[in-house]
Amino acid sequence: MPNTLITGANSFLAAHIIGELISAGHTITGSVRRPSAGDAILEEHPEWKDKLDFAIVEDYSEDGALDDVFKKQQFDHVIHTAAPMPGRPGLDDYDKDFLRPSVQGNLSLLKSAKSYARSLKSIAITGSINAITTGAPDDNAARKYTNDSWNDITQEYARESKSDFIMYCSSKKEAELAIWDFVKAEKPHFNVTVFLPALIFGPPLQPISDLKNLNYSVNVVYNFFNGSYEEVPNTHAGLFPSYIDARDLATAHVRALTTPAAANKRFLIGGAPLSSSLIVKTLEGLVEKDALPELKGRLPKDTGKDDDVTLARIGAEEGNEILEMKFRSAEETFGDLAKKVLELEKKEGK
Repeated sequence: MPNTLITGANSFLAAHIIGELISAGHTITGSVRRPSAGDAILEEHPEWKDKLDFAIVEDYSEDGALDDVFKKQQFDHVIHTAAPMPGRPGLDDYDKDFLRPSVQGNLSLLKSAKSYARSLKSIAITGSINAITTGAPDDNAARKYTNDSWNDITQEYARESKSDFIMYCSSKKEAELAIWDFVKAEKPHFNVTVFLPALIFGPPLQPISDLKNLNYSVNVVYNFFNGSYEEVPNTHAGLFPSYIDARDLATAHVRALTTPAAANKRFLIGGAPLSSSLIVKTLEGLVEKDALPELKGRLPKDTGKDDDVTLARIGAEEGNEILEMKFRSAEETFGDLAKKVLELEKKEGK
């Protein structure tokens, strides 16, 4: 029975990965920043109690942050999802808020694993397509991104930008470059796979205190039926033109752990085209089928102006083929997400 460590265990994606790991027969240690986060996961998913325990890691960027975790027990695999995200107030210092925690968070894990995780076979890391592109319209139109692409943001430009999103995109690039520099120089005894997903959608399984605390991508879809829009917004208004279902991305992470052809590779993954119109039309179709009657009258008017939007092409073929991926339909992804959010609305009495 494989023993696997997952960092950032209370996150949106990590919850799906934990479920996938348990289905695949793994026992799991999840690292969280505080004990209450682990308690909340098990309260939300009591069925995981016998397969999941927790380790406290308050700051992943500290040297040796995971030393004690690896000294305490041996792991066959690691899935690293913990990373700083934009969008919180006060994130205006590139080095303190993004570069150091991103780069050192990866290096601290890799160094500890090399020193103490003697039986470790593989690490799968959740990177981001933002290491390749910001998703801006002039960076996307009629272009194809591949596993060899990188964004052109310099550290100097990121510092000067004072934009938490530009700083985030730069940090994703620098953090991943640090991984590959480590692998090349240190030649660790374990393999590394980095995934570069675009937007990640699907039903939230992680503990959620209220609807104001939805993760970013779930909130993107919720905005289409919570009254935020009267008309369907243009795709490029904050919506990256590609996505993957969180459940499919979880499958990719778990398969990469034991797939030799995924060793020491970076993969764009999924690559399904995404537009604002797609989300709304998918939800409208489910309303018409009476699968989501609660959304009747709640969706923005589709003016058709988004129908001909030019989307970037995502060259995810290599990872999709190596990992033998089959992907959920838009109806499954956005329908299941909406159903879960509607359940949360009912709990709040909305």
